[in-house]
Amino acid sequence: MQHPGAQFKLIHAGTLVDGRGGPSVPSGAVLVQGPKIVAVGRQGEVAAPDGASVETLDYPNKTLMPGMVDAHTHHVGFGDGRVGDEVATYPDEILTVQAARNARKALFSGVTTIRENGPKNMTMFRLRDAVNDGLTIGPRMHLCGRPVSIIGGHMGYFGSEATGPNETRAMTRQLIKEGADYIKITATGGSTATSFTMRPSFNVDELLAITDEAHKFGKPTAAHCLSTQGTLNSLDAEVDMIIHCVFKRADGTNYFDEEVAERIVRQGAYVNPTLHVFRARIWTLQHRKEREGLTTQQQAELDEELREFDVRIEDCRRLIEMGAKVITGSDSSWGNYMLGNTAYETECLVMSGYSNEQGVYSVTGDAARSLDMDDKVGTLEAGKEADLVILDGDPTADIRNLWNVEDVFLAGNRVERGSSESLAAIRQPPPEHGI
Repeated sequence: MQHPGAQFKLIHAGTLVDGRGGPSVPSGAVLVQGPKIVAVGRQGEVAAPDGASVETLDYPNKTLMPGMVDAHTHHVGFGDGRVGDEVATYPDEILTVQAARNARKALFSGVTTIRENGPKNMTMFRLRDAVNDGLTIGPRMHLCGRPVSIIGGHMGYFGSEATGPNETRAMTRQLIKEGADYIKITATGGSTATSFTMRPSFNVDELLAITDEAHKFGKPTAAHCLSTQGTLNSLDAEVDMIIHCVFKRADGTNYFDEEVAERIVRQGAYVNPTLHVFRARIWTLQHRKEREGLTTQQQAELDEELREFDVRIEDCRRLIEMGAKVITGSDSSWGNYMLGNTAYETECLVMSGYSNEQGVYSVTGDAARSLDMDDKVGTLEAGKEADLVILDGDPTADIRNLWNVEDVFLAGNRVERGSSESLAAIRQPPPEHGI
């Protein structure tokens, strides 16, 4: 039963996972006041002050954990195989509606904080404004605005192309003025038709202008790197996160460069390997093969994707063994990877060598730390935002239990997930004594 006038919520669960990387504990309790966590501990040890009004929520056979943090999303995407070049042709108004739709999917799946890695123009700023104004619902949003690209480079179609250190510095200032929480850089080409995957995009002086300006304003940076040289250039510029972190030489051959990997570890850069976005393409081709068969060209693509995925898993395993800070960032809805499926990426990190506890940490506390948001979200600690997830099953015992979301709380409020439109968000309540 809901008690809207209660001063506190006391949530009991059979198991508690605090998001700090350790094992789960039995008989957990979290005390919430308004949007904040007040206390965390064992049942019987956590209680509201004497005389306070308390709403008690019991989940005796469930697991209570922090809301998940997805460090890499594309809310304007469709996740149905449409490439970014096509997505960019849609009007901003359509993409903002699509982003709102995706935001609900993310929230309903237990993701309460996202880092958006490249929308078009002002679409995600407008969506965040709408969420903050209560017009729609969605996770907390850590935004870059638009990715910074060279002319004709990867994702340049989303609105931020720059040439030379003066322009990259000016673009960084502009994005911060617009409300960016961090700066996303496309340091190599990608799937964009006019870009070159193996070729570094910006020169190091251009990258340094971005990172220097961003860090001056206390904003972290993240760089899309599909080649080893792109990663090296980004490390030279002291980028804070390496996205994809693909180890490929200029000729496209795979080669895990231990010196580069050691430098990633030494500099403390986070790694967001985005493994499942590659597997999602494999699954799409495999489904098609089961339904209707593949052409010779499609079969060749599938074979190549399978080989590449094995390499990516192995490279990630070696990074983990070397001590790299590898976090969950899904890259959905890019390619064939739909939003609301973040858990697949965490599963891939466990496939790469993380324990279940480390996997949970990668999508909670450590992901929040990689966003410089660990003072607010990611763990169950007093003073942090009351963003919580109730699961049927313990993910530290089986990472697949991240899928079994029973309830989601954002800022201390239970999210009504009863429909794709969330009736709790659109229903106009009657007055207390109305007819």
